[in-house]
Amino acid sequence: MPKAKIVALVGFVLINLAIASAGNALDFAPGYPDYDSMVSEIYQVADQYPGLAEVEEYGKSLEERPMLALHIYRKDGIRRAGVMVAGNIHGNEMIGNRMAMAIAWRLVKDAETDAWIKSLLDRMEFWILPCLNPDGYFKTVEEYKAGDLSGHRKNANEVDLNRNFLLPGPRTLKINWAGSPKKEHPNYYGPFPLSEPETQAIKAFLDQHEIIGSINFHSVVGVLFPARCTNRECENLHREMGRAFQEHQKKVKYIYVLWPNYFDTFTGEMEDMQYHFYGTLAIDIELGRTGKNRKAAKKELGDKVGKGSANIYKEGFWTFNPINLDFWIENDRDATLYALEKAFELTQGKPIEKDKR
Repeated sequence: MPKAKIVALVGFVLINLAIASAGNALDFAPGYPDYDSMVSEIYQVADQYPGLAEVEEYGKSLEERPMLALHIYRKDGIRRAGVMVAGNIHGNEMIGNRMAMAIAWRLVKDAETDAWIKSLLDRMEFWILPCLNPDGYFKTVEEYKAGDLSGHRKNANEVDLNRNFLLPGPRTLKINWAGSPKKEHPNYYGPFPLSEPETQAIKAFLDQHEIIGSINFHSVVGVLFPARCTNRECENLHREMGRAFQEHQKKVKYIYVLWPNYFDTFTGEMEDMQYHFYGTLAIDIELGRTGKNRKAAKKELGDKVGKGSANIYKEGFWTFNPINLDFWIENDRDATLYALEKAFELTQGKPIEKDKR
């Protein structure tokens, strides 16, 4: 073989090995980027669409990882109502991160070619917070690589960040999801509200940016949970916002759950703080379905999917995160934008007044 052809062949092999290596670095699990790649993608949106997107670092985690927001808006000097999409406050629930980033890409890529997306950006500015728990994300990746598929739900202090926000009222019921003072509990709420740097950073973000509607992604039971309401107007507004989401889901429809007051309590969740302290219509959307996720993962991975458990918090990565990401993104991405559009219409672009909350 001529020397030139040998050199070309070696170069071709090296290039393909580099590509394969990069692919392995990107996805620690099929469809899910490792921590560094996840952060890089956030900056990639702003780098590719500088006329529409900026990255804001609004805080740092306990282990000093940056907490990042993508600000997607028309840079024309016109002030517009702010809406928010947040994900991954539980480190193992990475589908929320993927859905948030899918929404970011949808907004920037179709800003001028899709009339509806264009109209959204003409009326609103979007804040995408893809990863509210960077340490939990990082730990979930490291544990997965080591063969532990249980994931890391909490932060580095073992606090459930979504039980650590300001309480509009007391915890009146001792129910599992209301939170626990015990550190080993999956819903450990920490020593006091806002004890954690992550929740402090989120509050500081909300103090600085007026948000009229927020969708906060979790997994995995296919349910919409609104902020806890104490009056009929709150219930009606959130129900309308949730209905807009449901009506635009493509294939799988989630249910909307409004607990009766005698079976509900404030829990330290973000939605309750957003609504009662900031006047933001806020809904927790639990993406995907447990059974569908595990069935799809078993089809692709076989026994590598890991074991299930009666305790949902330890059921494993592929219970919480669908391997068939495209299906769920198609199902829920635009539905989220319709819900935020409805929030804009219901509020007329302004937070709910304090005396009406």
